[in-house]
Amino acid sequence: MNIVSAEQDNIDMMLTQMGAKVKSIHGLVCFVRFDINGTEIFYVYNVNAKDQYYLQKVLPYPVGAGVFTKPCEIVDYIKKDITLYKTAVKSSLFNSFTKVNLELHQIIHKMEETFMNYNVSDDMMTNVWKQLEQLNKTMDEIQHTSEKVVHDDLKK
Repeated sequence: MNIVSAEQDNIDMMLTQMGAKVKSIHGLVCFVRFDINGTEIFYVYNVNAKDQYYLQKVLPYPVGAGVFTKPCEIVDYIKKDITLYKTAVKSSLFNSFTKVNLELHQIIHKMEETFMNYNVSDDMMTNVWKQLEQLNKTMDEIQHTSEKVVHDDLKK
């Protein structure tokens, strides 16, 4: 058994103890699923050629989580994320939040498709920037004017 396989088994065990359903494919790709009050939280991670772990959240919306050098970092990240989701799924706006994130993901793909296949004018690019700046300002305003959620489980 090589070191990567042993580390993979250790990660799988820790995530299973947290309540995840874990499926590994040849120790290189791993699927991690949680059910939180009927909401599926699904991650995929793989080991790259540099023995680094690339983690991506797939559900309830896709987003890259990062590259980790130590197996325990993956477990720590997921543990914190699951703790946050346990609070978030209780929100009356959780479905809207999820839909917004899915729409943003689609916009990213549409942006790439557009800029790879069309000659975009300077005016249109300026318009995209203005709208992006406005969205960033709105997110800043929400963060500065809304009550912060307290996660007692993360204080430990």
